Amino acid sequence: MAYKLEIADSISEKLRKFVKKDSTTYNRLLKAFHRIQENPHGVGKWMHGEYAFVREIHISHFVLKYTINDKDKVVTIVDYDHHA
Repeated sequence: MAYKLEIADSISEKLRKFVKKDSTTYNRLLKAFHRIQENPHGVGKWMHGEYAFVREIHISHFVLKYTINDKDKVVTIVDYDHHA
């Protein structure tokens, strides 16, 4: 069963900009969203330290961070930013 995908309000505008600015990155994001929805535990890797509950996946020069709620079957995209 696929997980429901939610996007945090704090980054929704940032993601929306890619629709207009960079269609290649936008398409990569859509593919990543689909992979995460289908198998959130099999995609990306766990972060460390204070973000130990967050998983991350690298998309080009950017990092997409998400949390998983197995009880409610919800994946929440919490950040998408340039890889530092």
